[in-house]
Amino acid sequence: MTHQLRSRDIIALGFMTFALFVGAGNIIFPPMVGLQAGEHVWTAAFGFLITAVGLPVLTVVALAKVGGGVDSLSTPIGKVAGVLLATVCYLAVGPLFATPRTATVSFEVGIAPLTGDSALPLFIYSLVYFAIVILVSLYPGKLLDTVGNFLAPLKI
Repeated sequence: MTHQLRSRDIIALGFMTFALFVGAGNIIFPPMVGLQAGEHVWTAAFGFLITAVGLPVLTVVALAKVGGGVDSLSTPIGKVAGVLLATVCYLAVGPLFATPRTATVSFEVGIAPLTGDSALPLFIYSLVYFAIVILVSLYPGKLLDTVGNFLAPLKI
C-alpha cells in the first residue's frame, strides 16, 4: 500500500524541516562567530557548518536509514548503553540546555528591547512561552500541523 502526500502536507513537511535546522542559534550565532573570528572567518564558518548543519543532517539520515527509532539506531552498542545515550541526549536537548535557551534567546531578541532586561518580564514571558510549549507537546500527533503550518512560517 502506498500513501500519496498532498501538496499541503509536502509544504508543511518542508517548513517543519526548515524549522528543525534553522533555530534561534542558527540565526543569531553565525554573525557573532564571524565577527569574533576576524581573519579566521572561513575556519569558523566551516566549523559552524559541520556542527550546526552537518551533524543534524547526519542524524536525520541515520534515523531514516534505521527506520526512525532510537532503539534501532543504538542496537550495535547494546541495550544499556543505548538507553543511557538516549537519556543523556534527550536531557541535553530538552530540559537541561536547549529548551531553557530557546526561551531566553527569544526573550533577549524579541522582548527585552521593548521591556528592558529585568527579571519580571523574563518570568512572565517564560510562563507564556512554556505554556505554549506544553500545549504543542501535549498533542504530538498534530506536531506536523502545528510546526509546519503555523510556527515555521513565522520564522520566514
